[in-house]
Amino acid sequence: MENGMDGQGAIRQAVQRKITWLQDTNWWQMLGYAWLVFIFGRLASIVLPAALKPFLDKPLLMLPLLLIVAKDLAGIPDFTGRLRRVARKGTSWRERVGAAFPPEFLALYRFERAMRRAFFAWMRRQPHAPRPAGTVLTYTERGSYTTVLAIAVFSACIELPLDAAIASLFIDNPGVRSILHTCSLLSAASILMYVAADRWLVRGAQGHVLTGDALDLSIGARASGLIPLGAIERVESVGEKPDEWCKRHGVAKRDTVTVSPFDAPNVVLRLRRERPVTIITYQLEKPAPAYVFLYLDRPELLSAALQRAAPSA
Repeated sequence: MENGMDGQGAIRQAVQRKITWLQDTNWWQMLGYAWLVFIFGRLASIVLPAALKPFLDKPLLMLPLLLIVAKDLAGIPDFTGRLRRVARKGTSWRERVGAAFPPEFLALYRFERAMRRAFFAWMRRQPHAPRPAGTVLTYTERGSYTTVLAIAVFSACIELPLDAAIASLFIDNPGVRSILHTCSLLSAASILMYVAADRWLVRGAQGHVLTGDALDLSIGARASGLIPLGAIERVESVGEKPDEWCKRHGVAKRDTVTVSPFDAPNVVLRLRRERPVTIITYQLEKPAPAYVFLYLDRPELLSAALQRAAPSA
């Protein structure tokens, strides 16, 4: 009897762990997993024996959809909570409609809008918004930011002739070739637009700014936040991957957030739980977790500046 109860408890714990994983995994990661499952499923269907294809082809196609459905079902508590919050009188119809969608989808719309506005601001040579006075903590001078942007521009430029050559070799229908050429052109133009917009925003941010009473985080439209100095419990250097650091310190991944352009973080902030902080990542506003990973060109400047500011914080 006890063995049966222990087995049921183990099953419940395993199911709860899976549900927690589904809830902690954001929609974009889940869609990425579904895409990978779809690709590997298509590759597997190619090498399957002909006798097995009728039995396994449809299940392989269903696996990505099952991942998405599982993610949707795991988000029901959050969904019902959003509906309760907008059920009160005086809530606008936009808020009511927005509550029906996952927050990541609305954040994507805001992110796209911010990038478009930044691109047109770059085209019009608009001045950047002023940043607060304080110690500037840069993240583009020694990191890989410029290199990644250069690779993106190079990839977008060579994509057009490569796609045109491949389409000419393998597709005989002129109409289909025209559609593919148009899609390729739009894809390359989108990449170049994002590069220009992100560079304009990051150049305007200059870096994070440590003022007399707060750490002002900014990586353009990708991340921002204002952390009061009193909310920072300690600063620690990081010389390993965040996942390895978390495993070594027994920290759950959901209790962390990374604010970095492209580079691996080299410093982590431990925040006091009694001082709530909000951080926006890709236009998704959420309460900051206990640990904030940052990449800085000179992380020692942050530690030194925080030590100087400690008496007045």
